[in-house]
Amino acid sequence: MSPRRLRVYLWGKWSNQAMELDFLKGHCGIVVVGAGGHARVVVSTLRAAHEPVAAVFDDDPTLWDKRLLGVPIRGPVEKLSDFEGQAVIGIGDPHVRKSLVDRLQIHWATVIHPSSFVDPAVPLGEGSVIFAGAVVQPESRIGAHAVVNTSATVDHNCIVEDFAQIAPGANLCGSVSVGTGSFVGANAVVIEKLKVGQWSTVGAGAVVIRDLPDKVVAVGCPARIIKQLP
Repeated sequence: MSPRRLRVYLWGKWSNQAMELDFLKGHCGIVVVGAGGHARVVVSTLRAAHEPVAAVFDDDPTLWDKRLLGVPIRGPVEKLSDFEGQAVIGIGDPHVRKSLVDRLQIHWATVIHPSSFVDPAVPLGEGSVIFAGAVVQPESRIGAHAVVNTSATVDHNCIVEDFAQIAPGANLCGSVSVGTGSFVGANAVVIEKLKVGQWSTVGAGAVVIRDLPDKVVAVGCPARIIKQLP
């Protein structure tokens, strides 16, 4: 029996202490950090990939002891300090994802929806998530804790750096680079051989036709910078 599915049974009934130990050893499945809308899609993706979901953790006390798509929300993320299994972040905000990685010294799972296409040679960083219908073409690279969201496309020779997110329906044409922590909005297009700097935001539906620097917000068609971020 796979260790992930192992359970401890004592005296004909479940022992709470044994179940807690089993959970901390990572025998009950993957843990999702965060309990919002993004986490719902992560849970759904794990189930589609036939990965058991052990629990959800979130720092919002109003959510504790509730359930997310039937998965128990067990408390604040600090309870994962002794967790030896795998976890994945279910929060879309790249700044929050980075802060959680800095806080938690645990093993991060890479999650791929079975309906997506990822070229087998593409390296995927730990904690990255590829959602349903997404496409990642050859010679590309996806960084740690990056997200390629529903039906987004990453064409050949693209680089999506750590903590970046490509939102639903967005398209990166060939040889595009998206910097650390940047967000490319829903249905946006970045044309070939361009660079989006670090911690920048491309608005929904924008068409990027020239390089964007670090820490800016760009919107429109063609995209223009409307704000400098701190």
